[in-house]
Amino acid sequence: PSNKKHPLTQRELETLKCIAQGSSNQDIAQKLVVNERTVAKYVSNILGKLHLENRTQAALYALREGLTELAEE
Repeated sequence: PSNKKHPLTQRELETLKCIAQGSSNQDIAQKLVVNERTVAKYVSNILGKLHLENRTQAALYALREGLTELAEE
């Protein structure tokens, strides 16, 4: 039983954290060692499961839910 707060898989969660850090699909693909199309699918799944419109909303969701924090540059 994983965290019931959100319906995301581990990979989608990792992807969401990267989105919140401002990473592009290409950056995320390199980090997770997957195809860019796979990342696009993850992003699509995240938006669908969380009923969000876009990456910006996804990033805000991740921050609001405490799934990640803003990167300190």
